[in-house]
Amino acid sequence: MAVKVLHIINDLSRNGGAQRFVVDLVCPTPSGYESKVVILDDINDLSGELEAAGVECLVWKKLSLKEKWQILRWPDVVHGHLFPSIYVALAAFGKKRIQTEHNSHNRRRDHIWMKPFEWLLYWRYQKTVCITGQVQNALEDFLPHWKKHYSVILNGINLSKFSMQEKQPPTEDAPIHIGMAGRLHPYKDHPTLIRALAKLPARYELHLAGDGDRRGEYEALVKELGLENRVVFHGVRSDIPVFLDSLNIYVQSTIIEGFGLAAVEGMAAGLPVLASNVQGIDEVIGTEEYLFPLGDDDALAQRIASICEDPQEYAKASQRSLSRCQLYKLETFREQYYQAYQELADDKIA
Repeated sequence: MAVKVLHIINDLSRNGGAQRFVVDLVCPTPSGYESKVVILDDINDLSGELEAAGVECLVWKKLSLKEKWQILRWPDVVHGHLFPSIYVALAAFGKKRIQTEHNSHNRRRDHIWMKPFEWLLYWRYQKTVCITGQVQNALEDFLPHWKKHYSVILNGINLSKFSMQEKQPPTEDAPIHIGMAGRLHPYKDHPTLIRALAKLPARYELHLAGDGDRRGEYEALVKELGLENRVVFHGVRSDIPVFLDSLNIYVQSTIIEGFGLAAVEGMAAGLPVLASNVQGIDEVIGTEEYLFPLGDDDALAQRIASICEDPQEYAKASQRSLSRCQLYKLETFREQYYQAYQELADDKIA
C-alpha cells in the first residue's frame, strides 16, 4: 500500500522559501506514496504546479469540522512546516509526525513562557529535520532533551531550471546588476544592501525580487539616499531563473537565514554569490571569502566592487558557484525525505 503523507503549511505564497520547499517535495510524488497539502490561509500562488502533479490542496479554514477530522485521519505521516502549522499538525492523533526546522532562530525562542509548549511540540514529533547542521546545533542548544529526534537533510533545488553556465564578467562601463530575491521582511537585511549600493559607482544597479510589509520603509530609504533611478522593486517574480539571468552578481543580505535557497539558485545561475556571515547561510556558502559582516555596508560594497571590477576574480567566483551548488541537488533532498516517511510509516522511528 502507498504511504500517505499530509503536508500542513501556513500558505503557498510564491514569496516564501518554505512554500517552494513543499511544492518541490510533492511535485511529483514518487511511486509508492500519496501526497496532500493543507494550507491554513487561502494564499496559493503555486496551485498550478500542484494541479499538474495531481496533488490535492485544501484550505483549512474552509473545511467543516467533519472534513478537518477526515483529512487528519487520512495520512500515515503528517509533515508540519512553519508556525503555527506545526501546532495544527499535533491534532492528527495517533499519526507519525515529522517537521522541518527551517531557521536557526525563531521569535518563539525569545519568550521563556513558550519553552514548555515547545518542549511538548518537539516531544510529539517523532522526527525533526533541520535544513543545515548549524540549524540542528541551535535547536540542540535550545532543546537538548529531544536531540535523538533531530537530523539534517540539506535543501535542494532543481538545477535543470537554471543556466548552470559560467557567467561572463561585466564589460567596461556597462551597467552592473546586483540582485537579491526574498521577502521584504525584518529577518532579511535589505537596508545594508541598499546602503552598499550608495557607496558604489553610478553604473551599479540593484534589483530586488520579492515583496513584504517592509517595502514602504525600504522605498523611503532608497529615496533618502537618492537612489530612485538605481533600485528596482520587481515584486514577487514567478520566473526566478529569468530574473537571475539578468544579474551580474547575487547578494543574500540577511539577519536570520536557516539555509538560503535563493543563494543556491544564484549559484546555479553561475553568478558570484555573497552573503551575510550569519548561521545557516554561512554553511551553505562554505567559505569566508564570499561572506561579509552582518550589517557592514562598507565591506559589502568593497567586496562587490572587488569581484565585478576584476575579470579574474569574477570568473573564479562564478566557477565556484557552479561547483558549490552541486551539493544541493533536488533529487538527493527528495530521496532522503521519502526515506524518512517510509521509516516513520514502518515504525522504524519511535
